[in-house]
Amino acid sequence: MEINDLQIGKAGEYLVCADLILKGHIAYPSEQGLHYDIVCDYEGTLLRIQVKTTRKPLPVPQRQVRTEKYLFHIRRCGKGGRQSYSDSDIDIIAIVALDTKTIGYIPVKDTKQTMFFLPEDGFSTGKSKCKKISEYRIEQCLV
Repeated sequence: MEINDLQIGKAGEYLVCADLILKGHIAYPSEQGLHYDIVCDYEGTLLRIQVKTTRKPLPVPQRQVRTEKYLFHIRRCGKGGRQSYSDSDIDIIAIVALDTKTIGYIPVKDTKQTMFFLPEDGFSTGKSKCKKISEYRIEQCLV
């Protein structure tokens, strides 16, 4: 049975809710039509979390060597992704790799780009380092 994009998104939202609850936070899904998917009560402050879910790694275009990475359109919203979130719309972006059920959290103030590519296992070269999804921890967003 083929799972549609709406169901994929819902699965990601429920995984994020469960993850936050299991980490000791109060979290619940928001109403439809809002810029955020989940509300998390952190020490009396309500944090708005937008969840971005991808099914599996995809080939990265314009590479000489075939490389697969998770792709997240983190700043896009609305029908067809024609609009963008502003810093005042959401507080945290949760990224979910559904195939591995891996979740990462990024403060929206730390995101300027609209697309985010992450390799499955992260990588490190002499000059740059790319984290794994799981290395983007909720605790880093709660300071």
